[in-house]
Amino acid sequence: MISGMNLDDMQAFVAAVEAGSVGRAALRLNLTQPAVSRRIQRLEEALDIVLLDRDSKPARPTPAGEAAYRRCVAVLRATAALERDARGGIAAGPLRVGVTLALSESVFAPAVEAVRKRCPEVALRLTAERSAALRKQLHEGLLDAAIVVSRLDRPLADPSAIALGTERVLVVVAEDSGFAPRVKVRDLAGAAWVINPEGCGFRAQLEHALAESGLGLNVIVESWGVAMQLALVSAGVGLGLIPERLLNDSPYRGRVRALAVQDLAPALAIWLVKAGELGPLEDAVEVVAETVRRHLAAPSDDVRATTVQTPAQVGRRGAEKQRRSKPTGKKPPAAKS
Repeated sequence: MISGMNLDDMQAFVAAVEAGSVGRAALRLNLTQPAVSRRIQRLEEALDIVLLDRDSKPARPTPAGEAAYRRCVAVLRATAALERDARGGIAAGPLRVGVTLALSESVFAPAVEAVRKRCPEVALRLTAERSAALRKQLHEGLLDAAIVVSRLDRPLADPSAIALGTERVLVVVAEDSGFAPRVKVRDLAGAAWVINPEGCGFRAQLEHALAESGLGLNVIVESWGVAMQLALVSAGVGLGLIPERLLNDSPYRGRVRALAVQDLAPALAIWLVKAGELGPLEDAVEVVAETVRRHLAAPSDDVRATTVQTPAQVGRRGAEKQRRSKPTGKKPPAAKS
């Protein structure tokens, strides 16, 4: 029979695994780093196993530590549930939610604000990752819920998954780009791109469309972060794939325009998946889900009301230019690289 364990030691170990280091765990728990280390050591002595590989920098859980982490999370969650029952079922305690990188920039701040307002006793811990990694973490017990994406024609097989909506992106170029307002994928041959890294569903759809036209993807910059991508696109570095709603609030909205690509309309389905029944914490999960629904349901008129050039606006402007100018017969140049 194992004796000598206590919840504080488990909490310190769980915090070290989730935060990625003992130092960050100390900040999360408002303790000194030596105090967190002592608690983890006490838990190791009680279990008679090594929980952290201290030769790696930062320390990472050993295989035995990974299994112990999942057990400790279950114990802490059961304890929190018991405390909630004693208080009448009020949602409280940590809630670990993963959000796909495609949406994290848009929903992190409003989700945190909404949970703090409606479920103040819940400690929401958000993480951003690719959907495949989030589903893996959910299966391993590292997350309680996740917001993930799938192709529109490939819904998630999980029968408990809840559809939240659809995210669409636009092909965006610098406002003074030589591209015509309306193009086809083949017209993008040789164009430079500022785009998300591999693993992004929108990028995969673009690559597939280019491949069908016998073209490759010419990546100049690959990085997450809409703000940086728009800065580079507005400077003429390359084309980008940007969520339509994020253009509205961008300081670069007057320096970019969207192309109407007739045979390309990148879109992904957004889903909520959970590790299981979460009891009173279901309310906080629903708050996060509702935040995502509102983001996805935001009217596109919000974007068209700004100086961002959408396909419809660009089409009208392009037609007017064509009436005022003589045709040159030259192919529009690709974006600057």
